[in-house]
Amino acid sequence: MKANGTQALKESLRRGDALPEVWIRFPRQLGDVIFALPFLGSLQREWNAAAAELGVTLKWVAVGHAIGAAVFSEAAESVIAESVIETGGVGKPDPWMLLRRWRKDRPVAVINLSQSVRLILAAWMARVPIRGGIADNNLSLLYTHPFKYRDLPIHIVQRYQPLLEKLTGLTDIRWLPITPDLLGGKGALPLLRRAGWDGRPYVVLAFGTRGEEKRWFPEHENWPGLSQLLMDQGFATVLLGSPDEKPLASELAALAPGTIDLTGQTTIPEACAVQYHAYGCVGVDTGLSHCSAGAGRPTVTLMNMSLEHLIQPQGPFSVAVRGPAMGLGEGERPGNPRGGGAHRITPLRAANILHALALEARGEQVGPPSTSAGV
Repeated sequence: MKANGTQALKESLRRGDALPEVWIRFPRQLGDVIFALPFLGSLQREWNAAAAELGVTLKWVAVGHAIGAAVFSEAAESVIAESVIETGGVGKPDPWMLLRRWRKDRPVAVINLSQSVRLILAAWMARVPIRGGIADNNLSLLYTHPFKYRDLPIHIVQRYQPLLEKLTGLTDIRWLPITPDLLGGKGALPLLRRAGWDGRPYVVLAFGTRGEEKRWFPEHENWPGLSQLLMDQGFATVLLGSPDEKPLASELAALAPGTIDLTGQTTIPEACAVQYHAYGCVGVDTGLSHCSAGAGRPTVTLMNMSLEHLIQPQGPFSVAVRGPAMGLGEGERPGNPRGGGAHRITPLRAANILHALALEARGEQVGPPSTSAGV
């Protein structure tokens, strides 16, 4: 039976046969990185305490593709001291770059939260003492602490629980709030002000996604309609997205004059910080919705083909919604024929759900219906 990861960590640190570094290879997609943060926080609390008993401070290093590493590019040193973007062929990591470094300065642990065979092969070749991670590729022998990840009928966050238990003995994963103190992004509010924000409470609209089946059709009606509704209620609205979503953002902003468009103008940590300071977020199933939920903000995620029980954003004030699967009225506007219901969620419904979540976040409750309301 393999030793508990915490025990193996302390034994290796006592022997001094490895540097007090823990490398974690994060997934490629932003939402998947956010799903891994509760695991990271739970692991850090346990291992940092174990190392401290020996008078040692662990250095945590993030490694991954551009997004997986960029999330931590401005992080506090106590959280992620170094962020390494893998280099190599197009779309492929370069394990030899890591192997050269690890053979010279071997870390105490490498945790692989992706399905990269090359990365764990490099860790095995460097004889890293603790090697934990996804072993669905039939390479369990390369790991000291493997776990199954793919195709499980549970939420992605929960899939890390078996690995956490092997590494620490803990049986539950705790939420890790995504704050500017954690991930950085201190330039977010100055960027907002330069874009025209006057200090009013603002709502982030996370409209963009590469998956057409996830979008909120008809987009040129729904997003400007929601933005205008919120502005009429006294809020500012902010469009956030990646650089390749700028053309659509410009069209949506033009249809609701006064909308602040920051699409493609933020780093990932700045985007997370914009979410953290927001009144809330309405978005499709995209990475920014996960950032908002992870920041603890009221978040309404409009689900289309995505399955809530597997990938809905996780946070204390986050709700995933979809519309009915059938038409409900004469003259109903056509939606996305490939959609799964998001096209039948109206801007008014999205706004109302957001406000209900905001009340809950403030510890308030929705008032009782008036006596004149119909029964």
